[in-house]
Amino acid sequence: MQPTRSPLFDQRTVIQRLVFFIYVVLITLLSLLPGSDLPSVKLFRHADKLVHMCMYAGFTFLLLRGWPRFFRGSVQWLPLFLVLFWGMTMEILQDLGHYGRSFEIYDIVANVSGFFPGWFAWRVLRWYKQRKG
Repeated sequence: MQPTRSPLFDQRTVIQRLVFFIYVVLITLLSLLPGSDLPSVKLFRHADKLVHMCMYAGFTFLLLRGWPRFFRGSVQWLPLFLVLFWGMTMEILQDLGHYGRSFEIYDIVANVSGFFPGWFAWRVLRWYKQRKG
């Protein structure tokens, strides 16, 4: 009889969680780089807000992929608060860092808005995987 493996140490789960943490490091580095080191996105007015939303959609999706069984019941909306917390922390650190970056409330709104497409993408993937079997 083979011993049952804990989902905590399942290889796929470990990789998904590692990808999430690497992504968080990437978001952190991009958020704290001096503004002059970042490319200027001039596609349309406030295009940077779309970038913020996409970054935090990825944050949400990877978080939910890494811990799919944890965010249920009374803690199902915890990822939304984690997105809010991390986004606010990055904005505060930008303001304190004096790297040509500043605190912007609309960046936080864009970060939190990213939760919804990330959550939706995770739900669609979960539905597809359950349907597929």
